[in-house]
Amino acid sequence: MREILDQPVSRYIIRDFLVLEASKNIVEAAKLMKEKEIDFIIVMEDGKPAGMLTLRDIVYKVVSEGRDPRKTKIGEISSKPLLTVDSKSKVGEAIKLMIDNDIRRLPVIDSGMLLGVIVLRAVFGHILEKSIPLVELEAPEGVGCPYCGSVFKSREELSKHIDRVHIGAGILEGAAGRRE
Repeated sequence: MREILDQPVSRYIIRDFLVLEASKNIVEAAKLMKEKEIDFIIVMEDGKPAGMLTLRDIVYKVVSEGRDPRKTKIGEISSKPLLTVDSKSKVGEAIKLMIDNDIRRLPVIDSGMLLGVIVLRAVFGHILEKSIPLVELEAPEGVGCPYCGSVFKSREELSKHIDRVHIGAGILEGAAGRRE
């Protein structure tokens, strides 16, 4: 896992993202998001990345507030300022920045140009692929007591156990204090 955290973010960026001007309305953005099957848009102002619009923004800031999606501009509801990370930054630094700012996506910049986006879920997917699989636990051999879970080598031993411990003590008959 440490090896992934020390790698540059440029190894984990996605290049399949949408960029739209802040003046576009929510309906236009939502149609493009659906068409491209992407859940976020980088919002541009004056030719520069300025914010990010997510499906969650649309639901929470437009739909739940009863705003008109044809009149609401994406620049009005996008998350700003847009946090970015340099392409040479380490994955661990990007994850810390995302966690500290409660975000899941972080645009990656190289020499002032938008290179791609690092997505928290994608990074953790790579970490999980590199994880060590756990050894499966073997079930104990023998026969288990349905009352207390003890395991015995044979049915005969189980039967004696039930007679001696559970029936003899009166547990199965409801008289917990009975002994003969």
